[in-house]
Amino acid sequence: MPQDVSRRGFLTGLGAGGAAMALAPQAAGGAETAPGSSRAVVQAVHPWVEIKPSATPIRVLVAARLSPAELDTIRQAAPGIELIVPKEPAERAAAAASAEVILGEPDVETIRAARDVKWVQHWAAGLERLPRELMEHPCVLTNMQRVFAPVIAESAFGLLLSLTRGLAADAVPNFAKRRWAAASVPLEDLYQKTLGCVGMGGIGTEVSRRAHYGFGMKVLAVDPKPMPRPEWVAELHEPAWLMEMVPQVDVLLSAAPHTRETVKLFGEGVFRTMKKTAYFINVSRGGLVDQAALARALKEGWIRGAGLDVTTPEPLPPEHALWDCPNLVITPHSSGNAPIRQVRVVRLVAENVRRYASGLPLLNVVDKVKGY
Repeated sequence: MPQDVSRRGFLTGLGAGGAAMALAPQAAGGAETAPGSSRAVVQAVHPWVEIKPSATPIRVLVAARLSPAELDTIRQAAPGIELIVPKEPAERAAAAASAEVILGEPDVETIRAARDVKWVQHWAAGLERLPRELMEHPCVLTNMQRVFAPVIAESAFGLLLSLTRGLAADAVPNFAKRRWAAASVPLEDLYQKTLGCVGMGGIGTEVSRRAHYGFGMKVLAVDPKPMPRPEWVAELHEPAWLMEMVPQVDVLLSAAPHTRETVKLFGEGVFRTMKKTAYFINVSRGGLVDQAALARALKEGWIRGAGLDVTTPEPLPPEHALWDCPNLVITPHSSGNAPIRQVRVVRLVAENVRRYASGLPLLNVVDKVKGY
């Protein structure tokens, strides 16, 4: 990592939910407190895992496309490593046999060959598409949780505002027709409205913080992890509170990971319980939504509108019922895209490589059983 990037500055640059990834409290296994406050507001989000690296050089297999400059950034983070960069994907399995670390998304053959691998750095946040062989492997797995959250939060508000301010229904179509016309849908404001956040990981943290401080919204949230309630959240409960929360909110946000417990979590029961004036936003995974129920909710007026950055399947077929729904905005799973994305990814990888080589706790260790 470049020496002019401080530890705290690096973590802030990752956009990891405010101070949620602060290094000092993290390494101590505790929570960070707000300046001048005795109340813990941020959870230590990474499980503590002891990994002892082998004697140098540490062989690191790169199973991702990285530029020479990016590879140099990783090398500089830990001089005692040897980066193995196969020229062809077919060479990965052979290289994996002697690798201690894998950076990227290894295929099944690579994982089967990686007899001595201790740590795999996944290139995304979601784990649902990783091969079973990797999920059952005894190696430590880390991911990109919280790295993409800041830009995804902006996209979530882009979807929401396009609905509440009539941009999707009227302004954009009318502009293409050079037509000045009044709105055909109610124009809503978000001030003092209520956001219901399902999942308080990186995305939920970033969206809810912006909602409260940027739009003056009240925030309610559910999350299965034991964690201190952030100061901008009015109520934080376990997932069992979901159906009590749903009728209270004006905006319902899906920010949970795709797991066995969350498949089609948002179905007819949820949509019928929402206010008829409420909006649904999904920037996590399409599998969390019963799309047939959502289509009915929009067409029959159970809710006012919805914004989706993710669907099932992807791409969404042209004949799918969602394309015919009123007051629905769909983007092609692009909410995490921005030029800074790769910079943040490489910074996190370099920091974790430095930590691994130094025998320090890794960032973003996931629970393979829970799926996040």
